[in-house]
Amino acid sequence: MSSNSKFQIPNSKFFLGVIFLFSSFITSAQELKCQLTVNAQKITGVDPSVFQTMQTALSEFMNNKSWTTDQFAPEERIECTMFVNIDASSAQDVYNASITVQLSRPVFNSSYSSPMFNFIDKDCIITYAQNQPLDFNVNQYQSNLTSILGFYAYTLIGLDYETMTKGGGTKYFTQAEQIMNNVPTNAPDSKGWKPFDSQRNRYWLINNLLASKYDLFRQALYEYHFGGMDNFYEKPALARQNIMNAIDKLGKIATDNPNCILLAVFFQAKSDEVVNVFSGADMGEKAKALVALRKADPSNSTKYDKLVKN
Repeated sequence: MSSNSKFQIPNSKFFLGVIFLFSSFITSAQELKCQLTVNAQKITGVDPSVFQTMQTALSEFMNNKSWTTDQFAPEERIECTMFVNIDASSAQDVYNASITVQLSRPVFNSSYSSPMFNFIDKDCIITYAQNQPLDFNVNQYQSNLTSILGFYAYTLIGLDYETMTKGGGTKYFTQAEQIMNNVPTNAPDSKGWKPFDSQRNRYWLINNLLASKYDLFRQALYEYHFGGMDNFYEKPALARQNIMNAIDKLGKIATDNPNCILLAVFFQAKSDEVVNVFSGADMGEKAKALVALRKADPSNSTKYDKLVKN
């Protein structure tokens, strides 16, 4: 495919690659297919239409903006969801919120979408006046609201690209980091951008994704999805082996850094899927998977124990 295409398809998927190549020339679309919901049931004394307008505006911001220079056909758009839960109003047009961000990735030769990211951002302070323009510049701070949205847009795009090409997400993770670095440290709504705010926030998420000591995580993303899930329909034994190799890499991270945020968000999305992946394996492979999963994700050991009880 051309150098600016999202997908890099191996020869075994050449025919599918031709289809995507042709479609990228005749049609292009924005990168994200984001289902965004705003829930403000806890808020009283504010016209509900404000939050309806907010939901429309945020959805259009995520879905209608071009985040990269790459060409995307409609079927290539990155599927994600954002659930904005408005918890309280601290001043006029100022809201404390939590945002649940989820990402999934289609599996080749299948109608199945593999969940790959599930993160709850509890430290969001957003300012929104009805019908206000949502200004954004990756190199200049405009508002905390658009900074948060832009940060997750680039993070999700980077994660998706990482599953297609080794190191493919780097420039998008770097753009997310740039957005973070632009946020004024003394801004009253800057919670969630600093290392001391929490052990699991935007700072640690992008810091870990770009840290060389967590290169194994990004290798595991590629091996799990491109080498594993994408081969599952035609070569399930090979797919499970590649997924096992990916889990072994995650286990090495867990040994050295058990509180790594990347492991938490990965297995929050993947724990049910990996059980299903290995449910069709023989008992020896199941036992091996159980050991690897307990090491990489001890918090879900009870769930993984089902592999050898069936």
